[in-house]
Amino acid sequence: MTAPIDYKQASADFDGFMVDLREALDRQTTHQAWGVLLGGFHTFRIRLKVEEGLALAPALPPLLRSAFVQDWHLTGQALPFVCRTALEEEVIACHRDHQLAQLGCIAATAATLWRHVDRQRVGAARMPKGAREFWRVESPHAG
Repeated sequence: MTAPIDYKQASADFDGFMVDLREALDRQTTHQAWGVLLGGFHTFRIRLKVEEGLALAPALPPLLRSAFVQDWHLTGQALPFVCRTALEEEVIACHRDHQLAQLGCIAATAATLWRHVDRQRVGAARMPKGAREFWRVESPHAG
């Protein structure tokens, strides 16, 4: 059996994602963008039950899936989703000395993720209230 194309292309796809994310976040390096991504994943994950996170993970490309579960410490009850500004402050606080996240980082990360995920799988994943809103892309041209 041959390896699935998702795995054969994983490194190139991940590199493309990180460059897209760096540009969306207006960061100087993909290292800075990586810190923002990890902060966003952490902030999102602590609001999920394990089964909810594992239902969403297959929608992510392989290396993003790995980043999504990286350092996931199962510490108990999921936190509630709160307003976007409070969530972004949490992302900014993660790795504060290394990644320079700014307000707007969740929307920029979400817009980049939406270009790189399996939308059907994301739509099929059962998520708690607030989870889909977390990854909503704010558009100044909406409405």
